[in-house]
Amino acid sequence: MAATANPHGRVDDDGTVMVLDGDSWRPVGSYPDGTHEEALAYFVRKFGELESKVILAEQRLAAKAPAKDLAAHVEKLHAELVEPSAVGDLAALRARTQEVADKLPSLVEVQQKESDAALEEALATREKIVVAMEALAVEDPSKIRWKTTGASMSELFDQWQNHQQTGPRIPKKTADLLWGRFRNAKNALEKSRRAHFQELESKTKESKNVKRSLIEQAEALAAKGSEGIPSYQKLLTQWKAAPRAQRSVEDSLWAKFKAAGDVLYQQKAEQEAKDDEANAGNLEAKQALIKDFSDILTLDNRDAATARLRLFHEKFSALGPVPKKNVRALDAEVKKFDTHVRTLDQEFWSKNDPEKKARSHSMAQQLKDAIAELESRISASQGSDKADLEAELETKKAWLAVVDA
Repeated sequence: MAATANPHGRVDDDGTVMVLDGDSWRPVGSYPDGTHEEALAYFVRKFGELESKVILAEQRLAAKAPAKDLAAHVEKLHAELVEPSAVGDLAALRARTQEVADKLPSLVEVQQKESDAALEEALATREKIVVAMEALAVEDPSKIRWKTTGASMSELFDQWQNHQQTGPRIPKKTADLLWGRFRNAKNALEKSRRAHFQELESKTKESKNVKRSLIEQAEALAAKGSEGIPSYQKLLTQWKAAPRAQRSVEDSLWAKFKAAGDVLYQQKAEQEAKDDEANAGNLEAKQALIKDFSDILTLDNRDAATARLRLFHEKFSALGPVPKKNVRALDAEVKKFDTHVRTLDQEFWSKNDPEKKARSHSMAQQLKDAIAELESRISASQGSDKADLEAELETKKAWLAVVDA
C-alpha cells in the first residue's frame, strides 16, 4: 500500500519513494531504516535544498550579481533539476530556473554597458593622473618649489596605486602605455629634483665657505669700534652678492654676521651718546643765539638784513656741534632767517633790474610824447571829437602813473 501524504510524492509498500515528475511517477530512492513518513520527509528536504538554490539564483538576479557567475549557477541548477532525487513541484522549480536563465541576456547587456562606462571612466581617471604628473615634469626646474611639487608627486603616485587596486581592470596594453607615460614623467621629475638638491648642496657648501670668511672679517673689526662700520658695510655688500645657502644654514650664518655688526653699531651709539652729552652746552648757546638774532625777521632793509645774517652765521658756526636729535629743529629756525633775507634780496633785484628799468623808461617816454601830442590836438580842436581826445588823454595819464610808480 502506498503513502500519499505529499501531492508530489509517495512511498510504495516496498519502501521505494516515488515523485510525480510531469505526468509520470519515477523512483527517487528509499529510506530503509525509517518509516514511510520519514522516508518521504527526507526527500522533501532534498527538494527544499534545490529550491533554496533557485531562490538564491532569483535573489542574485534581482541584485544584479555578475552575469557570468550567475550563468554558471543557473547552468548547474539545470543539470541538478534533470532528474533530482527529491520530492516536490519539480516543474515549478525548472520553470523558475528557466525564468532566471531567460533574463540573463538583459543582465549581460546592462552589465556590459556599465562595464564599458566604468572602463571609460577608469581610463579618463588614469589619463588625468598621467597628465597631472606630465604637467609637473615639464615645469622649469629652476622655478619649481620642490616642497610643494614633491608632495604633489607623492599624492599622484598614491592615487595611481589606489586606482590600480580598486578601479576596474584596464586592458593590459592600454594600462602599460599609461603606466609608461606616468613612470617616465615621474622619473624625469625625480632626476630634476636630485639635480636641484645636488646643486643646492654645492651652493650651500660654497656659501658656507664665503660667508664664514666674511663673518671672521666682520668679527675682527670689533677692535676698531665705530670706525670699522664702513668696512663692515663693504663686507655686507659682499654678503648680499654671495651664493645663498639652505634656509636653516643661511639664518644661522646671518645671525653671526649681524651680531658682529651689532657690536660696531652699539659702540657707535655709545660714542654718539657721549658726544651728545658733551654737546649739550652748544645746544643751549645756539638756541640763545637764535633768540638774540630773531630781529632779522623784522628787518625790511636788504643790506642791513644781509649783514645781520652774515654775523649770525659766523657766531653760529663757531659754537660747534649739537646733539643729533636737535639738529633738525635748529636747522628749521636758521632756515627762517635765510628765507627772509633771500626774499628781501629777490625783491631788491626785482626793483633794480637794469633791463626792466630801461623798458619802463622807454614806455614812460612814449606815453609822455603821446600826452603832449593829445594836449596840442585838444587845444586846436573845435569839433565834436574833442571829448574823445580828452578821454584818451586821461587814459594815457593813468598808464604813465602806473609806469612811473
